[in-house]
Amino acid sequence: MQQNTENEMCDYQGYQFGAGRYPDSVCIDGKLHDADHCDGQGNIYLNEEDIPCPICRPQEAIAWWFEQWKDMSEVGDDREWDAINAEHQQRAVSLVNDIRANRGLAAAA
Repeated sequence: MQQNTENEMCDYQGYQFGAGRYPDSVCIDGKLHDADHCDGQGNIYLNEEDIPCPICRPQEAIAWWFEQWKDMSEVGDDREWDAINAEHQQRAVSLVNDIRANRGLAAAA
């Protein structure tokens, strides 16, 4: 696992890694990393997975979130997959646009 010592980052901090009460994700080189996953000196261990930053890479972030939810439904949801996935796509767009709006940025889509 690679450590971050000199990579670029935007000022995005979010809640993608489940902390809930405090920002636990940071952007490094357009990818989100878990701020809690670091060594004793605060150097973040970089993730292998490419989780796109909703600020630096909004369209890719929308696609990533959609892929996380694609073909998932609640028990008893009898709708067609196309309808369910259309809802997931809208949720992904809304999520990224809400993150951007909360920081005074234009909508991604």
